[in-house]
Amino acid sequence: MVKYGGTTWILGIVGLIALTTFLSVFSGLAGMLIGKFSNDGSAHSAALWIPTIWIAKDLVIEKVFSGFPWCLAGYSQYKNIYFSQLAEIGGIHLITFLLIGINVLFFRLWKTKNKKILLALVAVFLTVYASGYWLLKNHTAKTAKIPFHQAGIIQPNSNHDQVFDFALIKTTLEKLFRSSLQLKKKGAEFVIWPEFTVPIYPLQTPYYKNQFTTFSKLYLPILAGFTDFRNSDNVFNSVMLFNGDKIEKYDKFHLTPFGEYVLFRRWLFFVKKITDEIGDFTPGKSLHNLSLAGHWLATPLCYEIIYPELTRTMVARGAEVIVTISNDSWFGRSSAPYQHLAMAIFRSIENRRFLLRSTSSGISALVDAAGRIIQQSPLHKSDQFLASFRYLKHKTIFTRWGYLFPYFCFFLALANGLWAILKKIKKLFHQP
Repeated sequence: MVKYGGTTWILGIVGLIALTTFLSVFSGLAGMLIGKFSNDGSAHSAALWIPTIWIAKDLVIEKVFSGFPWCLAGYSQYKNIYFSQLAEIGGIHLITFLLIGINVLFFRLWKTKNKKILLALVAVFLTVYASGYWLLKNHTAKTAKIPFHQAGIIQPNSNHDQVFDFALIKTTLEKLFRSSLQLKKKGAEFVIWPEFTVPIYPLQTPYYKNQFTTFSKLYLPILAGFTDFRNSDNVFNSVMLFNGDKIEKYDKFHLTPFGEYVLFRRWLFFVKKITDEIGDFTPGKSLHNLSLAGHWLATPLCYEIIYPELTRTMVARGAEVIVTISNDSWFGRSSAPYQHLAMAIFRSIENRRFLLRSTSSGISALVDAAGRIIQQSPLHKSDQFLASFRYLKHKTIFTRWGYLFPYFCFFLALANGLWAILKKIKKLFHQP
């Protein structure tokens, strides 16, 4: 907020405290319920109820006031190949549920030294890892004969703080077109540029529009992120697919609070928007896929990739590959770019789709449909590479049946909380 939002240090600190306080309210309420099971009752009951309440809390954080489901506990397992495969059944929330449940059992084992808890832990581990192994093997067998396709991924190492004039825009675009042509010669069928490369409006500027349509007609299609400025009231952050004379567009549906619009602007009028557009961005009107060579591409834009339900909806509507572009230069040299990639990986596993990721400054990557990182770029360095992927059509349990598991946990936890309140009220009225 201080660097990009134009606020003072004091307001920045107040904003940080306000956000953490707001998020901690939900953790505090969940903690009150979890406290019931931490020491009392059986270990098996605690290992079921505590993660149920935890998932309910995660769902609320994901949904309330635009949501901020950053780094849920389950994302820590993105390198745990067999454990993470169960995401195709219940998504990241099932992974979190299992992780918390296992930790509860470990805590109870350490505290009580009960052999039955040890046996329960062994049974859970064997079940989880055997299931993960089978799911991975089954997926591998189903997709073994599906042909590979090639996409070019470019990471220009662009910086949002950079001041662009016409000459720099021209030089940057020439470099990007040159890199795209090099990838075409290596076999790329289309090329992916990140969310932020140069501050231009291709659909509003005939000169730039002609550049993209001509290049894509002569060589290969380009998928890239630009701003679509229609008028002062309609500014969209968009993924644009240039394919000769055909131009398709997906407008970002779930905007980033304080990045692309100011939440509660009436009360927070003193906070400038972090982005540098004239007004707030306009949310896209629909979640839809883009078509290319007879195939459908899901294109969750930047921050959208951390919302499991959003990507699931796009895949359920026919997407055969996930292409996500992002401008992560905001994060600087922090752990956030690594966290962002870790969260994106789970969208691959949940829906069994390859993930093609292009970012402005890292980390760009190719992730297979089992969540394995096949290639990745270094952070804060320019890079380009050829990504071999498959168009996949099979729909997982998670994709088909939606977001049932976290909602089930939420209503179960809500019922438990209401029952506890009713018991206390009843006890108060029946005191002598």
